[in-house]
Amino acid sequence: MTSIEFAKAVKTSLAQRAAYICSNPACRCLTITLVGGDANKVVYRGRAVAICGAEGAPRFDAGMRSNQRKGIENAIFLCAKCTDVINRSKGIHYPASLLRDWKEQHKKWVRTHLNLRPDAPAAPGWRPAHAALRETGAAAANVACTK
Repeated sequence: MTSIEFAKAVKTSLAQRAAYICSNPACRCLTITLVGGDANKVVYRGRAVAICGAEGAPRFDAGMRSNQRKGIENAIFLCAKCTDVINRSKGIHYPASLLRDWKEQHKKWVRTHLNLRPDAPAAPGWRPAHAALRETGAAAANVACTK
């Protein structure tokens, strides 16, 4: 076996944690798009890619147990194009350490740029609309994210 098939729950959770955005910092494309004008149909181009591969595959780590290889900690969310590029390199240009760095960077990027809850850190200089509401007492319709 040279590839890892992640459980559906792992794939779904990984995609959600990545906000359906490719974790490659040079790409960051959205991996879901609407098909034509039908709001019920989407094209999904996201992939769960093993950071450390199965035996005989790129980035194999003999120290990992089978259940660790199939866990979410060993998966990174990428678009189909980045997945193909990484797989074609056979791990030479994309070592496990690089993929782990991308995953961690993406986690921070999502939290900083997309998750603007009051208890989550926001990008420097930005604050969510609800923070401005608390400070000014302004009506919600008149408040937008401010810099």
